[in-house]
Amino acid sequence: GSSEDMTEHTATTPSGQTFILAVVSGKGGVGKSMTSVNTADTLNRMGYRVALIDVDIGLSNCATLMNEPSGYSVSRWVGGECCLEDLPQDCSGVTLVTASDDPGSNHFEPGLLMDALDQVSDWLCEDHQFVIIDTPAGAGEMTLWALDKAHLGAVVLVDEPTSVADAYRLCKYVYSIDPGYPFACIVNQAENEMTAGSTFKRFNTILNYFMDQQAAYLGFIPASPSIRDSIRQQRPLGKADPGHSVLVEFQFISANLIGLSGSPARQHSSTY
Repeated sequence: GSSEDMTEHTATTPSGQTFILAVVSGKGGVGKSMTSVNTADTLNRMGYRVALIDVDIGLSNCATLMNEPSGYSVSRWVGGECCLEDLPQDCSGVTLVTASDDPGSNHFEPGLLMDALDQVSDWLCEDHQFVIIDTPAGAGEMTLWALDKAHLGAVVLVDEPTSVADAYRLCKYVYSIDPGYPFACIVNQAENEMTAGSTFKRFNTILNYFMDQQAAYLGFIPASPSIRDSIRQQRPLGKADPGHSVLVEFQFISANLIGLSGSPARQHSSTY
């Protein structure tokens, strides 16, 4: 990211402001996009105006998971193929914007795409209460851009040594830039609440031991055939199976985010 600007972050925002969440992971394949889509859908069904920005350049999955055509992307806007107003797609109540669905679009100056995404996210903040940014795995430029925009980084973990180690490396890198960065964890594919708690505790023990840091706990998502079915159907679980018990866990995660978004601001400075 750029080190020219000092950006004020909040782990929480004053009531009435848009709350921005960056969903991140150390490695791919942990269910980051599924988590982003279902959290956005749950918040929307709880009565909030929610936007979802997919910034996984060339490998964007959010539109697929919501069974929407890719439509216009931010990279096409940068290339002069469409207007800013063409970008938002209404996905059954959630506003979706895709950064790029073309793997070749990284020929743009990285700064150009990020400047455009700055404009898009600021524009979405005008009429949405939550903006969720689904990022690529790892600590690349797009992930750092998303973390810099966000009030909170939600790390998606699964109970595998590589997932925990890679998530630690991501957090360590971000802490080296901004020691006060607020992270929280969502444990995916957990057998039950107890195993999820154990995975989270193991991750926090490593953060605490090596970095003297602690992440908050947002909740867990069970390893459930119903989630796999909803992914195959290309629909959020709340639309594929509205009465399913697993939805309680997405509501728990969403309720924690709602709690954070309504709390007094807690400032920390960033040097991205």
